[in-house]
Amino acid sequence: MKSIYSKLIFGFFITIVASFSVAGFVSLRLNDQQIESTVEEDLITTNDYVSKVISNINIENRDDIIDLYAKSSEMAITCYSSSEGYVAYGNKKYNPTPEQIMAMFKSTNNELSFKHHNEVLAYGTKNMINGQEYYIYVQKDTSGQKSAIANSAILILGCVFLTGSIVFLVIADIIVKPLTRLTNAIKELSNGNYNVRVDNVGQDEISKLNQGFNQMARQLAKQDETRQKFISDISHEFQTPLTSIQGFANILKEEDLPKEQRVKYANIILYNSKRLSSLAKNMLQLTLLDREEIELELTNYSLVEQMNRVISTQENQAMEKNIEIVFEMPKKEIFIEGDEQRLEQVWTNIISNAIKYTNEGGLITITMKKNSKDIEVSIEDTGIGMSKEVVSHIFERFYREDKARNVEGNGLGLAIVKSIVDLHHGKIDILSQVDVGTNFIVRLPIEKQKLIERLKR
Repeated sequence: MKSIYSKLIFGFFITIVASFSVAGFVSLRLNDQQIESTVEEDLITTNDYVSKVISNINIENRDDIIDLYAKSSEMAITCYSSSEGYVAYGNKKYNPTPEQIMAMFKSTNNELSFKHHNEVLAYGTKNMINGQEYYIYVQKDTSGQKSAIANSAILILGCVFLTGSIVFLVIADIIVKPLTRLTNAIKELSNGNYNVRVDNVGQDEISKLNQGFNQMARQLAKQDETRQKFISDISHEFQTPLTSIQGFANILKEEDLPKEQRVKYANIILYNSKRLSSLAKNMLQLTLLDREEIELELTNYSLVEQMNRVISTQENQAMEKNIEIVFEMPKKEIFIEGDEQRLEQVWTNIISNAIKYTNEGGLITITMKKNSKDIEVSIEDTGIGMSKEVVSHIFERFYREDKARNVEGNGLGLAIVKSIVDLHHGKIDILSQVDVGTNFIVRLPIEKQKLIERLKR
């Protein structure tokens, strides 16, 4: 019994059988009690009627009247007196003998009532009628009435069971079919078909389960697409320097190669090997950041001093393109609690990109301020700018605005920047306009900074 459908059917069968058994037993017992109570009243009424008929000496054909009454009411009536003897009326199957009547009345006074043979009710009285002692004994078999009621109950319960079974099977099918479709869809998904979807109608629990499955399938499809793109991009990124290394290594095999060219090609091989090393290092770092396996080493330090240090490391690169870097220092020192090494990597990457994509004679302006809830750092350049389409993809891995552009880098820098800012529970926004420039705005929360300031006081 592995399927839900079979479990539902089995559970329904057990429940119905148990319920009908209890209900049938209780209802039949109540009906039996009702029948017996009614019959007891009829027996008393019949006994009184027979007594009145016997006491009326003016009635002719008395025996015929009592016999007709007994047969019409399906009773057995027995009358006995010392003067008139023993007379039986109606169904004579259960009529007792005179000796039995006398024996029964010896143990009681003038009235007796009991049940025998499980289904036959009896009522008897000893009466003084017209100066003579009469024994009137009335009986009735209730088995016929009880059987009729039992048969009707069985028929009704059978109809209810049949109707309920049909309705339950339909409902069970309605419930199980969506689960079966969902199970089949899960099997397809496990086999790598991320495009599988299940129909979703209604707002019940199964519909919500289908919604969750479809959402999961879409996410897995997106992740698979990202993975395929990642593999393609990384293959391309590795292929270019590897091809270069292989080509120049073959050239270096030539014995008559001049020394100057040998040194030149060796430097090219060294440069591409460094690119591969940097790519592998960035990939490892990004993977660890994505998995949040890097623990931030939080310290409280001066953000102004850190920015001055980063600017000094980028000055030579900026001077080569005659680019001016202006740092509008805040009036008050700004301290931040964060991973100093990781955040320095953020500022270095953004400023380095600003220099790369700013034409000669351009300007890079850096500002920072402390708001009520965060610290805001703005790095704005007068470079080539980006379209909205480019901005929407700029943090994707291996994404570069112009892949044909001969610019150093592997397209992982800004992805790493985004991950580091996210680990600090911060936010990074980009304002950019083509041929005007780009502004990177990084906001880092200062709840922890407020706590540190209170402790210092």
